[in-house]
Formats: sequence, C-alpha cells, structure tokens
Amino acid sequence: MFFKDIVKSLNIKLPDETLEPLNRHFRLQEEVDFFLRMLRQEEIVEMLEFMSELDGFQDLLPLWTDDNSNYVCMYYRGPLSYRVCYVNHEETDLSPGFRNVSTFIAALEPNPQSEWGDLEKNYPNAHPENSEWIAADLESIEQIYHILQNSDLEDEVRCQYIYSVLALTPYDHLDSLVQFLDEDDMFVQERACDILGYHQYVPAREKLREIAEHGLPNARSAAKRALARIG
Repeated sequence: MFFKDIVKSLNIKLPDETLEPLNRHFRLQEEVDFFLRMLRQEEIVEMLEFMSELDGFQDLLPLWTDDNSNYVCMYYRGPLSYRVCYVNHEETDLSPGFRNVSTFIAALEPNPQSEWGDLEKNYPNAHPENSEWIAADLESIEQIYHILQNSDLEDEVRCQYIYSVLALTPYDHLDSLVQFLDEDDMFVQERACDILGYHQYVPAREKLREIAEHGLPNARSAAKRALARIG
C-alpha cells in the first residue's frame, strides 16, 4: 500500500507536493532502517482518535514515531498547515520545526539513525532567504493572532499557539515578539526570552535584563541565557 492510499482511507486530502515525498520516503523506509519510522495505517488511525480528544492536537496527522511514545506530526489543516512538529510525551511543544515534510525528509534521510533533536531544523531561522516562505509564515502568524483574540481558548492551547508564533517569526519582525516578555504565563515568557536570545536581538536587551532580575521563575534563567548570547 502506498502512503497516498493510507491518507485516502482516512479521508484526508493533501496536495501532491506533500503526498509525493511521503510516498517516496514510505517506500524507502521499507528498505532502510530509520530510528524515526513511519507509522502503519492502524497506528495512524489509533493516534488520530487519541489526538482528537486533546485540545490543540486536532489539526495534527501523526506520521513518524521513535517507538518511545514520541511522534513526528504534520499539521494537515489550520493556520500551520503542512508544517512539521514533534510531539514529546514528556513536554508539550507543538511549534513547527520544519516548513513541510519535504524539508523534514531531506534532513532525515541522510541521517537515518538520528533522533528529532539531532536534526537541523527550519525553525527558528535567523535569516530565512526565501521571500515566499517568509510571506507564508507571516500569513500563518496573522491567522494565529486572529485565533488568539478568542478569549475562550484554554491556557495550554493559547500557549502552544504563541510557541508557534515565536518559532515562525522572521528576524525583521522580531519587534512584534517583545510583547511576550510581559506575559503572565511563565512558559511563554521563558520561550520568548530563548527565541530573542537565539536571534541575538539587541533591542530586547534592557527588557531581558529586567526579567533576569524580576521575571517569572523560569524566565529569569532564560533571560540570562539570552543576554549571554546577545553580549
């Protein structure tokens, strides 16, 4: 069975530019042993049913696993469509690591025994060069901001959406992320510090110094890490 047949059986429609690399990689996995193996049809069905009951997971299609209860998933609908994330059973972070399955597969295939953490990601990206990709990321961010205006969001769902905004935002728009340094959610504040530190965003330095002294518990150490990177 080709992967396109599995997707069709799930009544999920994917564009050809997504299906073709999945089909090719699916066949390769029948010949080569990968640490991150593709899920079988029954496993995908089981995980989809499980995720359908979890807030914030309903747009995810599980595709790979390390057989340690961790999954590589693709957003098959919603504002993050076709981007790839990692579902870790110990710590939830649904922000995309890869732009699409093609870039994920391109990172995975030369390193078949690599874990997710070993792979070089697309996000965050200090200096993305493809203007079409930047435009697509900004469009997704705009859609997420629209969703965030919904006051009925569960705190955890809101947190995950913000994680994705922080990951996708390109360097020239980092000023829009400074607002998250004032978050009441300590995990959001911590992640904002880490992302701004990753980008070595100098305009945030004074705010990071303030957080290093008076921020929420998790954010203080993150702010210090960021300041060390910025210098």
